[in-house]
Amino acid sequence: MRKRFWSLTLALALLAASAVPVFAATTQQVTVTATPEYIALTNSEASWAAGNVAASGTYWWTSDTEAPEEPFVDGDMKSTITNTGSIAEDIDIKVAAFTGGVGWAISTDDSPGEDEVSLRAGITGTANEAAMVQVITTDTELKSNLASSGTVKWCLEMETGTFTDGVEKSGTVTLTASKYVA
Repeated sequence: MRKRFWSLTLALALLAASAVPVFAATTQQVTVTATPEYIALTNSEASWAAGNVAASGTYWWTSDTEAPEEPFVDGDMKSTITNTGSIAEDIDIKVAAFTGGVGWAISTDDSPGEDEVSLRAGITGTANEAAMVQVITTDTELKSNLASSGTVKWCLEMETGTFTDGVEKSGTVTLTASKYVA
């Protein structure tokens, strides 16, 4: 009988022990980490003072104002674009019509006529002058997939048309970064 008593007591004790509530955590935390898609660029040069230019002339914005070696090499380029954003970027380029006097329109066919100018841009690795990007009044891709913190060196070529006045002209080239999409 005693054996039965202890067995029953032990069974009841085990049953009671398992009925005691176990306290589990009632909250949990999740740490969220995110890197914003930050788009930004810098350019090492802010101006080009071409000086006096002749009608129907060609002028280079390079390290030595001469046509670059072909294919284009870093040492010949004038300026450096740096992707200061957090993601890969496409870099576009455009130019506004030149102001001053009668102004200069932007030639879209690379053959500037009266009171027109043509701009072309090249980057390191461009095969030759003919492979340069025609810079017009709307965005044209200069460099695709420039990595975050990456750089690209670049130059400009300007071809003038004929002139109907001798007033100083000024035009603005704009570089624009956007998210690279494969």
